[in-house]
Amino acid sequence: EDFIRGYGELNSEGTRFADLNKITYDSAPLSLFKKGECRELATFKDAELGIQFSYKTGPNGYVLEETAPMNAKNNLEKILTLIRAEDKSKPIPVGGEWPPAISISIFTDLDKETPRAWADKNTEQSNINLKIGEVITFTLNGKNAIRYTADGLYASENVIVLHEDKIYVITGQFIDQASEIRGDFETLLTSIRFI
Repeated sequence: EDFIRGYGELNSEGTRFADLNKITYDSAPLSLFKKGECRELATFKDAELGIQFSYKTGPNGYVLEETAPMNAKNNLEKILTLIRAEDKSKPIPVGGEWPPAISISIFTDLDKETPRAWADKNTEQSNINLKIGEVITFTLNGKNAIRYTADGLYASENVIVLHEDKIYVITGQFIDQASEIRGDFETLLTSIRFI
């Protein structure tokens, strides 16, 4: 469950203890690690869509749904939605709203516009018109990107990335700043690879 630091004479390379029977240990653990819930991970990879990412699965994880649009408005290719497993098992009330989710909408952008130019031109898809605060320019896995928070039915973190001829709109909806889904969104972002 944790580590206890040991001290002793090392071998000549400095890579191992010279004598395992002569190690002196601290009296208390380092408290670096805490026993926690084991989470299963799944990886989504699609070379045609040009993206790979990991997400947690299982009862406390997410279910991935892929949706191909009926009409290709604004060159929308596909929407990948991560819905919490616990929310997926509950029925949506008639006239009710979907629960917060994480989504990746993938658009073809033959003009290869900057993420900001695309977002400003496609406000219905980017929600940049609902932004709170500043738009941050950065790189995600080496690709040009922007990031901003927006407010609507749910607050959301939004990242828009350009990779080759595609625009990726990555959105994480949450009810409050401490929502677990907000942390899961950050974890997903760090796992994204463009292929």
